[in-house]
Amino acid sequence: MPSHSSHLLQPLDVSCFRPLKKEYRKQVENMIRSSTNYITKLEFLLAIRAAIDATFTTSNIKGGFRGVGLVPFDTEVVISKLDIQLKTLTPPPSNNTPWEPKTPSNTLELAAQNQLIKEKIAHHQDSSPTAINEAVDQFLKGAHIMAHRLAILETENTTLRQANKLATQ
Repeated sequence: MPSHSSHLLQPLDVSCFRPLKKEYRKQVENMIRSSTNYITKLEFLLAIRAAIDATFTTSNIKGGFRGVGLVPFDTEVVISKLDIQLKTLTPPPSNNTPWEPKTPSNTLELAAQNQLIKEKIAHHQDSSPTAINEAVDQFLKGAHIMAHRLAILETENTTLRQANKLATQ
């Protein structure tokens, strides 16, 4: 089973646990509407019991197995849920950028990573966006670090200017 597909292929995830979460949320919302600000253990148990009774029914459980294509077994239903795209692997395009897969620590590394992300987007064709997402996450992390450093330096600069002004008076 491919990763991140249990919510599609596991019968109880499809037919019981997702509806259980919705039903429990509804129970809590009803408690809040009736001016409950704090849910005690007893109230939690009552709400979860009501949610379980509403969702864990024979028809829901059977429907979950039928819905994911396990009973009766139907490979077409299972495969259609996975959205598998067959493709021929091609070598990645040659890349002359000096970027390494790490969080950029200066503007040159930030610019190199920006170029890498643009190239990955340009060469992205019906493949997983994971590599692009990781590069964007690293780019964002580097930008956050630089923004925090800038804020610290601005505060430090203001403090030093004030100290200098007082010293010259």
